[in-house]
Amino acid sequence: MVDISSLPKNKLSVRRVLLVLVLLMGTFFLLQGVSGTVRTPIKQPLSTFPVVLGEWHALSSRKSTDAVIEMLGVDDYIEYNYATPSGRELNFYAAFYESVGTGGGYHSPKNCIPGGGWGIDSVKTIEVQPAQGRSAVNVSEMLIRNGNEYQVVVYWYQNRGRIIASEYWEKIYLVLDAIFMKRRDGTFVRLMAPVQEGDIAQTEQLLQRFAGLAMVELEHFLPGR
Repeated sequence: MVDISSLPKNKLSVRRVLLVLVLLMGTFFLLQGVSGTVRTPIKQPLSTFPVVLGEWHALSSRKSTDAVIEMLGVDDYIEYNYATPSGRELNFYAAFYESVGTGGGYHSPKNCIPGGGWGIDSVKTIEVQPAQGRSAVNVSEMLIRNGNEYQVVVYWYQNRGRIIASEYWEKIYLVLDAIFMKRRDGTFVRLMAPVQEGDIAQTEQLLQRFAGLAMVELEHFLPGR
């Protein structure tokens, strides 16, 4: 299948993208009542994700309550706090769904983060270089703020062999793959790190390096194409 998100921007007008999105979303809701897609299990439990990844060492893990897990509808997840030898820390979260939209689904950080004093200052798409010499991929990045405190958030969707930055493209591919692959499995991945001494660029680079390692390592756990 052609990777439509990789087409040059001048080939896809905003109007056409919106039209396609509306049509595909309509198809998606029609498919909700149609059997045929299968639940695709994870390759191995995320609980076995490495506690050492490059220079990063896991300091602790976090477990959600049964009520939260039921609300989110996740089939497997992991949340680790990692740190470098120099003391820089980040939070790593990955949530896997065997079938997105049938009992559970993604919660975009754009909707979940605002609150508790935190607000979104900026959202942009950035390029990450995966480990092992892979081709660069796009992910989403947010700068969030609570008073004078800042954090950088990097997230993406790692679904059926793709790295997807945008919630909108994720929905498009979800519909297409439900039709042509009979699959709806997917994973939401999110990294967060506090900005130290006002150096936002350094924090961005920190998360980008970890993202490049994590997305390759996750391939050992997540179903591919």
